[in-house]
Amino acid sequence: MKPVSLMVLFMDYIFLFVIVALIVLSFLAIRLFRKKREQREIKSAGNRGEAYFNNMLKSILRNDDVLIKNACLNVNGKEAEIDSLIINNNGIFIVEVKNYNGRLYGDIDDFEWTKEKISPGGNVFYKQVKNPIKQIKRQTYILSQFLKENNIRVWISGYAYFINGNSPLNLNPVKNITDR
Repeated sequence: MKPVSLMVLFMDYIFLFVIVALIVLSFLAIRLFRKKREQREIKSAGNRGEAYFNNMLKSILRNDDVLIKNACLNVNGKEAEIDSLIINNNGIFIVEVKNYNGRLYGDIDDFEWTKEKISPGGNVFYKQVKNPIKQIKRQTYILSQFLKENNIRVWISGYAYFINGNSPLNLNPVKNITDR
């Protein structure tokens, strides 16, 4: 009789192990699905922001101005993607478009800024985001190196554009243009 009860006990443990494993795998799959969905939503918001900015920009550009969207550069192994590149008689203008919801905190020299977002239910969430000023400086440097290698001398200037003022800035010494 004892071998049968040991076998039953063993089967119970295997059954319990399988149930626990399925629960853990289900939990991991749900987390992975949510993370992928969040990444798609972030990319989609960024694409909508860039499209909004480029459409607005097209309405004010002169006929001889050139707008290049999503320019990818690779110079000496350094890569950069530029949201909007405007070329005209006054120089080259790099624009990094941000479509964040929430409030941004950080300093001009910080590698990352903190984004604070409050949900409709009142929960506060924090996320680290790249400092767009650092992004612009890096993009400007890489573009200037490319132009220098090709013996092109032109003024380059960079800007961060926050869509609809939906990202109030709490930064020093960056001026918060949303507070007027």
